[in-house]
Amino acid sequence: MEEKLHIDWLTVILYILIVLFGAINIYSANSGVDEALRLDFSKEYGKQVLFIGISAIIVFLILLTDYKFFNFSAYGIYIVIIGLLMVLLATGSFNKGAQAWFKIGSFKLQPSEFAKYATALALSKFLGTFDIKFEGRRNIMIALGIIGFPMLLTLLQNDTGSALVFTCFILVLFREGLSGWWLVLVMYMVTLFVLTILLPSISIIISIAVLSVLIVYLARKKQQLFWLAIIVFVSSSIYILSLDYVFARILKPHQQQRILVTLNQDVDEYYVKKSQSFSIFKFKKAEVTDKKESKRDYSYNVRQSKISIGAGRWLGNGFNNGTQTKAKLVPEQHTDFIFCTVGEEYGFLGSTLFVLVYLLLIGRIFYLAERQKNEFSRVFGYSTASILFFHFFINIGMAIGLLPVIGIPLPFMSYGGSSLISFSMLLFTFLKLDANRVNEISRLY
Repeated sequence: MEEKLHIDWLTVILYILIVLFGAINIYSANSGVDEALRLDFSKEYGKQVLFIGISAIIVFLILLTDYKFFNFSAYGIYIVIIGLLMVLLATGSFNKGAQAWFKIGSFKLQPSEFAKYATALALSKFLGTFDIKFEGRRNIMIALGIIGFPMLLTLLQNDTGSALVFTCFILVLFREGLSGWWLVLVMYMVTLFVLTILLPSISIIISIAVLSVLIVYLARKKQQLFWLAIIVFVSSSIYILSLDYVFARILKPHQQQRILVTLNQDVDEYYVKKSQSFSIFKFKKAEVTDKKESKRDYSYNVRQSKISIGAGRWLGNGFNNGTQTKAKLVPEQHTDFIFCTVGEEYGFLGSTLFVLVYLLLIGRIFYLAERQKNEFSRVFGYSTASILFFHFFINIGMAIGLLPVIGIPLPFMSYGGSSLISFSMLLFTFLKLDANRVNEISRLY
């Protein structure tokens, strides 16, 4: 007798609500002022309906698939996606400076979106393998390699935003036993990153040197602390100089200025200070701007986004009635800045309700992940929740001006076939794994 599929319907309902709400907001962001309510497949909202249909078919196929398939094929899927990322570097289509898409007719396929799914599978397979314990340098390096390889390939496509998403897998590794010292290291590196941008690098290095000398003096009878202070100073100095070089010579003007705007720095004043300060890698105005880029105001996107959200006040202007939205004042409003439409048309109360529903979805996934009976399902569940949370946190943080604009979508909300399909695959693969757990319990009674 065929078993009943014990899928978590609360998660499914939350998914459907968010997807439909996303389609409504894409319509508002993409339709004209007096445009009649109709389905036009030549426009983004019409294409999004097609993507929803494709996602529904794929979800149906996933739910029909034997749960053992995902464990069995994890490494194979990972290798295929890695291969696509490599091919993309040679033949991919450029868009806004990033070589991150395969162009198929009027549609585009972005393999980096599916790379998150493949990485979640491969990491779950590795950490869930019998006798593999997440301890010891070898296993940690392999796990970091599984995460880092697609991240590097995505970074080489000049798709920094998508590459940064892979850092969310660190949350999964912490759940599986990664030492808290790694978190301290990450926080230390982030702090040095911000300080290196805001202050002359030489002053930071001197400060670390003074602290190191003080530690060496106080711990002169403890040889381990002595060598630790030396290692921290040398590695920190190399890291600071590397950051200085990357920011001055590798990051493009728009990437530099987005970071500066987020850190509340006046762009022109910043470059004057940097050019006058003592630095190995001098910042010169001519090196960081060109005629085309100099005409852009890099705070424009965020400023218009905040104006749009603020215009909604408490209750919003109503569906399809956002003045900022209809005037097309927020760039990329149907993708990266879709939350602006929510804020303007549904106000503070509507935005708060949306955030609570989204957090309920993520919290529910974490809850389901924790109750899994095998490591593969648990790791994949935590990977799913971590990826969604990272996108949610960064995307809304961009929209309200708290975080740099790095161009990542809001899952299930932003326009895009690759993102919607890949996130749907991620969520429903986990729900299939969770359904198997429920089936195994039901067989016991």
